[in-house]
Amino acid sequence: MNEFHIKSQLLRAAIWGGTGCYQWDGYTNADKGKYGRALIEFFATRLFSIHRIPGYEPKYQGFDALGYQRKFGKISEEEFEDAYAEFKELYLFTQKELEASGLVIDGKVKLNRSLRPFETDVILPQLLNNEKEVEFPSNIITSYAHDGSLFDYGCWMSVIRDVPVELIVMYNECLYHPESTCANRIHGGESEVWVVESNMFGYTKLSAKCFVYKNIPPCEEEKARIEKETYTHNKRAEHKEGSVMSSQMINYLSFPCACNKIAEHFVKKEKRKIEKKLFGECYRQ
Repeated sequence: MNEFHIKSQLLRAAIWGGTGCYQWDGYTNADKGKYGRALIEFFATRLFSIHRIPGYEPKYQGFDALGYQRKFGKISEEEFEDAYAEFKELYLFTQKELEASGLVIDGKVKLNRSLRPFETDVILPQLLNNEKEVEFPSNIITSYAHDGSLFDYGCWMSVIRDVPVELIVMYNECLYHPESTCANRIHGGESEVWVVESNMFGYTKLSAKCFVYKNIPPCEEEKARIEKETYTHNKRAEHKEGSVMSSQMINYLSFPCACNKIAEHFVKKEKRKIEKKLFGECYRQ
């Protein structure tokens, strides 16, 4: 595949890490402070017109407001717009390369992901309850891989799904890794792919058949028995325990009133529209 060369120092720092102007860790290199992720996901929300219901913000978000002000307050409008324009170019370039690669089958690309504890804690009770469809929390951009490997990072559950190609904003084989950055190489290492999850409630919903695992850890199995009857994740916005947020973050957020008829109509309408276009063949038709 051809590779896209990033010119914007801001976008380069957000993805790869420290440059002369921006001493960040970057999305692909630990990303302490989550500044790179925050910028990239903001660009994604702008490109895909993503609007989340209050209370369902991305899992990674914290309340280091002062830190964000210090980092982003130094960015000029010109730098910001240049970085966004190049992010959009990267997306269009990736789309073109994927279409030419032969990897797209019926408009979709098969990808895999090793799941984190905050995901498996929500997924497992549903699988044990024989749910046909499973929903779990997601960030606006989620890392997948294209190499078919399972159970990386010491995890015990993975997901395999066919992702609509239009939701892929970065495919590692299409992105040039500058030698001067400190991040670990992804060529020949992680087969990194970034997938946009635009659901307004901050979750992904897939068929239970998409999830693979060998043995359930005993502690997780016991936890699942307890949670089996109390699972409420994202069922209704007024349930604070249903948010993807931590308990500390809940205190700082307001939740929409689902009892309001106008709000309820809007939510249902938007949810149906998003579900029709967002997911691949694993999602309920």
